[in-house]
Amino acid sequence: MSGSAGLAAWLATLSTAELEAILRARPDVLRHPAPTDLAVLADRLAARASVNRALPELSKPALQVAEALLALGGSASREELYALLRATDAPDAVDAAVAELTSMALAWSLKGRVRQVGGWGAISPDPLGLGRSGRKLYGRLTAEQLDRIGAHHGVHGLGRAGIDTVVAVLSDPGAVPDRLSRAGPRVAEAVRQLAWHGPRRSGVQFPEPGEPVEPHDVARQLALQGWAVPTEWGIAEMPREVALAVRGPEYHAPFDAHPPCPATAPVDPGQLRAAGGHAAVAALDSVRSLVTLLDHSPLTTVQGGGIGVRELRRAAKELGSDLTVVRLGLEIAAAAGLVALAREGPARTSLRRGHQSPVGVALPTEVVDEWLAAEPADAYARLLLAWWRLPMVPSLRVDESGRPAPALVRAYGHPEHLRMRSGALAALATLGGWARRAGGREGHGPGRGLVDLDAVHELLAHRAPLDRGLPDDAAKLRATLAEAELLGLIATGALTPLGHELLAAVRTDEPHAALRRALAGVLPAPTGTATFLPDLTALVTGIAAAPLTRLLDAVADAERRDITSVWRFTAASVRRALDAGHTADGLLAALASAADHPLPQPLEYLVRDVARRHGQVQVCAVATCVRVADPALGAELAAQRGLAPLRLRPLTDTVLVSDRPAAEVMGALRSAGYSPVEQDASGTAVITRAPVRRAPAPAEQQWTGNPIDVAALAAPAHGRCVGTVRGCVAPGARPPS
Repeated sequence: MSGSAGLAAWLATLSTAELEAILRARPDVLRHPAPTDLAVLADRLAARASVNRALPELSKPALQVAEALLALGGSASREELYALLRATDAPDAVDAAVAELTSMALAWSLKGRVRQVGGWGAISPDPLGLGRSGRKLYGRLTAEQLDRIGAHHGVHGLGRAGIDTVVAVLSDPGAVPDRLSRAGPRVAEAVRQLAWHGPRRSGVQFPEPGEPVEPHDVARQLALQGWAVPTEWGIAEMPREVALAVRGPEYHAPFDAHPPCPATAPVDPGQLRAAGGHAAVAALDSVRSLVTLLDHSPLTTVQGGGIGVRELRRAAKELGSDLTVVRLGLEIAAAAGLVALAREGPARTSLRRGHQSPVGVALPTEVVDEWLAAEPADAYARLLLAWWRLPMVPSLRVDESGRPAPALVRAYGHPEHLRMRSGALAALATLGGWARRAGGREGHGPGRGLVDLDAVHELLAHRAPLDRGLPDDAAKLRATLAEAELLGLIATGALTPLGHELLAAVRTDEPHAALRRALAGVLPAPTGTATFLPDLTALVTGIAAAPLTRLLDAVADAERRDITSVWRFTAASVRRALDAGHTADGLLAALASAADHPLPQPLEYLVRDVARRHGQVQVCAVATCVRVADPALGAELAAQRGLAPLRLRPLTDTVLVSDRPAAEVMGALRSAGYSPVEQDASGTAVITRAPVRRAPAPAEQQWTGNPIDVAALAAPAHGRCVGTVRGCVAPGARPPS
């Protein structure tokens, strides 16, 4: 039975749930067209390309067991594995590694033996530094050559039937030292070098029939004595059984059964949960503030594309944040389909490159209003899943010279970033401290957190060694952990309940729905009320509801956005609201309905005072006519030195004119501390509102739909293929070879 047919036979013994778990672990085999029976599925699971994709997911013990199994020929009993790995006294670690390989269908147990899929051989041609089996190598020799090898060791008349005898003679650990002592010191040293550092050596040829071989001719002696078998082009290979016998019974394959034990410290579960929730609220509010900023102040792309560092710093300054938080929020929002680059304005010519590049801006997309109005759990679930799927480390994007690169650049990602992200969180999850009780409710135990988060690198080197080793691994891992802390997934060196919920959700068919339900108990409900203080500030504890945020942003300036956000009322902020068309009575009524206590008198006085002075100066678009409420104010404007560039000339006691545009006159008067109101030619107040601009949401970043129903795929395939591997070929199915 071929390797894939044997795998298909084992797959047929699994339940639908077990088969479903394998398909989840190896999603690449579900490519179109979907496998129709277990024979097709087994072929895909055993293919070299698919095995290669699965290797980075394996832990160090699983890789070591797989290499040992391959060194034993790809099939071995548990006892043989225990002996080679020196695990006869503690076989549980080997069994756990075999179970890991089995869970990914890279190996399976059938009839008392552990077997490997065929794709391993091409990936690891020399497991443990060993060559091919003796039967395969000695089978290349002629009967005369086998006779000469046997005669050298005192066994005569072997012929072609003596392959097993030659293997037994040269692979007996008890007899090999004596045979080496008779082989001569130079030959013995060459044999040991091949056994430990081989398995191949060049310049080895089998002597011609009847050709004498001098004792000092090491290369020919190796072939004549059977220690190495010439293959092609003068290259000889030592059989694996011979190499293991030369290494001796004390040799054992490397096996690191236990992960490193970094320094940890106790973590209070209540504080861990509070820290995660606090960071999540801050992160959600940060992204909401960012997309709101883009609504009226879009970020412009640089010449080469993407949002440059200067624009990112501008956004950070306006939001009272830092560059890392803005870059992370912008990349996540774009991945979630909330922000997109749109072309705006004429193309600009690049003299250096000789081509024109369009001027682009980062704008909110058409779905951002729906997201802003969504419940916090729903909105934050979308952000977390967008971060989880990013194929790069968004806060650590640098160019070839190591300088910060623009954000939102179309660049090729790499799966290693996703594996690093999931591996880091999974490694922290093993530290304990948070568990799920029956019924789906969380429970807390005596948790522990890492004293130094850099120790995650050691844990990942044991958990997935093939994903490590690149020069910038350490920097990327530190950036990934910092991002997880900003998002509330890690705190005090441990995984928060929010981090555990994310790990659990991404393993389901509907991660968004699962995560939304979990976050409902972690994130507080949005609040629609604020506390207004006599110092002209408004405090909002928790997540402010969208209508409250819009109201406070319209009439006050945000000073801090955190678990407790602060807005400050000033004359300029109130004037901004009046300029947008609000009235004093309307503002006070709206603020009173959002207040948890009566409005303080200083706030009422401020709104009334600004409203009283608002409109005393009126600018008419006559090119330009300025009307004032009383002659004294007109004289004051005409004599104001700061307004001299406007060249205001009085027509009457209450009317002045200027040759400057109305917009310039409005700006100058506001800069001088006045509150002018613009009017059109008919005397009607002109209310300027910034146009609402939206970019189309990328099709691939819309709200996640239903993923592939793996359970539905597994059940019918399993039902059809059980008959196939037992000889009852279903219609259209291919029988195993």
